[in-house]
Amino acid sequence: MIRAIAGFAGVGVWAALVCLSSEAGAQEARWEAAVRAGTEYDSNPYREEGAGSAGDGLTRYYGELEVESGVGEMGQVRGQVQHGGKVFLGAREADAFLSAAQVVGTRWWASGVVVSVSGDVKDRSERVSARDYVRAGGSGQLLWSGGRVRVWGTGGWRYFGFKPQPEVSSQGPMAQVGAAFRLRSDVWARASVSRSWRGFEGEPLRLEGQQTLGWEEGARRSDVFDVAQVGVSHRRWLVAEVGYAYQRNRSNSYGQGLRRHQVEASLTLPGPWETFVSGRVEVQRTRYEDPVLIDETFVIDDENRNALVVALARQVGARWEVELRYDLYAQEFGVGEAYGRQVLGLSVAYRASGGESL
Repeated sequence: MIRAIAGFAGVGVWAALVCLSSEAGAQEARWEAAVRAGTEYDSNPYREEGAGSAGDGLTRYYGELEVESGVGEMGQVRGQVQHGGKVFLGAREADAFLSAAQVVGTRWWASGVVVSVSGDVKDRSERVSARDYVRAGGSGQLLWSGGRVRVWGTGGWRYFGFKPQPEVSSQGPMAQVGAAFRLRSDVWARASVSRSWRGFEGEPLRLEGQQTLGWEEGARRSDVFDVAQVGVSHRRWLVAEVGYAYQRNRSNSYGQGLRRHQVEASLTLPGPWETFVSGRVEVQRTRYEDPVLIDETFVIDDENRNALVVALARQVGARWEVELRYDLYAQEFGVGEAYGRQVLGLSVAYRASGGESL
């Protein structure tokens, strides 16, 4: 069923593109495609905490295709499909494959008002399901841009399916408001707050007698997840961003409440011999409101880890790129056992683009 959802979503992207483009008449369409393949070494293929698993080599591949077309005089539709995978030499149970699709329709007015609607789906599948999931949703956004200021509001519905434990799958509405202010021509400051209401398939946990955990029959677990973010970005001959996020999850189920502080900084700048050097650092501090953490879906892959990523890339000709990349992941502060994972990889990418009248 989950694979079918991902497959139908990819078909839906192209169906929307065809329908909207036909309504627009003869519009200029733009497309971009990229493929990347490489070899890596992963020090902890199974993402194990404590001592971790033995390291292994792997082959990774990735491809994406994006199509964009005008709709009328002040509209646009964009669709994107992506697929990637990694295949290990020895740790074959850690092989994983990811597919994603997205479609966005946008309409703008001379007054600075922009309205957009979007839908997306993302599926992760492993040979042995340990962290497999599917995410999907749709949203609408209203944005106004005038002079130095941009403000927006977004509302939608999100679905999260956790394949190893369907009972912790969830769905529900979400909303966000935000604003950005241009400090000068190449510097923007931004802030946003969002809330997600998540209803789960399973029952909430209750602590009985301060010693025993039990399920509350006839009820359903529900969470409220809030995120507040601020940041500053600079884009000129270099690209630099720094941001802070505060996350809080409140739940009617024991063991699920948390407060997380997250600081992230990234930098991309030209290096010697026509190279580009980029780096990203992310540090997190998490406090769980109950003594035990039950829900493993808070840590999928390395989404909620301390991280350091450094890459060196060089363009070769008009369409080729070579990249050397190093990733370091460590346990977020405030969480139990130690965690460590390092990835070193070399990859080659090919990019192509074009445009024609539809």
